[in-house]
Amino acid sequence: MKKNKLVIFGPWLGEFCYELSWYIPEIRKLKQTKYEGWHSVMVGFNGRKILYLDFVDDYIPYPQELEDCSIYPSCGGEYRGGKMEIIPLEFSDFLKQIKEQYMDDFDEVVIESPVPEHFSLNTSNLTWEQNPDGYYRHYQARKEILDSVRNKITFENQGIGFHKRDTIAVMARIRYRNGNVCKLDWDPKHWETFVDMLINNLKVNIVMIGIPRKEGSSAGGALSMEDTDMYKKNKKYIKSIIFNGEDSVEEQIALLQSTKCSIYGASGTAVFPFFVKDAATFTQQTVEEGFRLKFKWERDLTDNLKNVKIFDKYHNRELYDSSPVELFDEFVNFYEEL
Repeated sequence: MKKNKLVIFGPWLGEFCYELSWYIPEIRKLKQTKYEGWHSVMVGFNGRKILYLDFVDDYIPYPQELEDCSIYPSCGGEYRGGKMEIIPLEFSDFLKQIKEQYMDDFDEVVIESPVPEHFSLNTSNLTWEQNPDGYYRHYQARKEILDSVRNKITFENQGIGFHKRDTIAVMARIRYRNGNVCKLDWDPKHWETFVDMLINNLKVNIVMIGIPRKEGSSAGGALSMEDTDMYKKNKKYIKSIIFNGEDSVEEQIALLQSTKCSIYGASGTAVFPFFVKDAATFTQQTVEEGFRLKFKWERDLTDNLKNVKIFDKYHNRELYDSSPVELFDEFVNFYEEL
């Protein structure tokens, strides 16, 4: 028996922060208005289903061989062949194949694809709006994911008879665009110095948010620090979690729910903790980017940026050589007020 109507959302190929901040709220509203009562499916990157499950019925990740074709996420699409924000043919074809598979089960099947230009910094006002048209909400991890992550970040020094150390999550962001250091990156050696100061001066435990970088990709990643002397020297007080697989985003949500606060390197992804209720966060940003974390929709998610610190003193490309001691001092001021 046919089940009436189906809407297929996707394919999403853009940057994670654009997906989280604008695309998902927009299609959440579409599902609850234009497609109210329709069965719904989302097609996107593996690991992100938690972000959609409050309003779609099924999530279909790209097969690994197809996901490997995505090399340079750009705003709301893919950068390829000198063209920004496109949906390559192989991804459009994948959606058409999915549609064909559902045709016998539904009276009507519609593909609701994102228009990459709609999310562009160059051709759209969407990402500059104080209140974009969409439905925003907080996320929380399922109990089994929460329990699993909390087990992973248990430190021996948290037992009876020990000076209790708070645990802080750190996302040491790194990105290369076409092989060149990104304008928002910080020297990895400065990250090492900074984390070492957190452990030994502030006396906290650290969990590194490890995001693998695909070889040759311009997508962002995050340093695990596992291969550094700093990590080996401080192994009693530092852990790294490499986030990949089907529950990777939900596991990061669980981490933010389970730590004193988080520290994010300069990136749009620094908005992620805003989507976890009451999650305190400190982020290093540039003059050109910091204000984009202060729009009204972000203030609404964070109770007017309560327990949020945005340190945006330096310009693009100046950040790379900026002082780790200065960042540490700024963070300590934030931390002591929590």
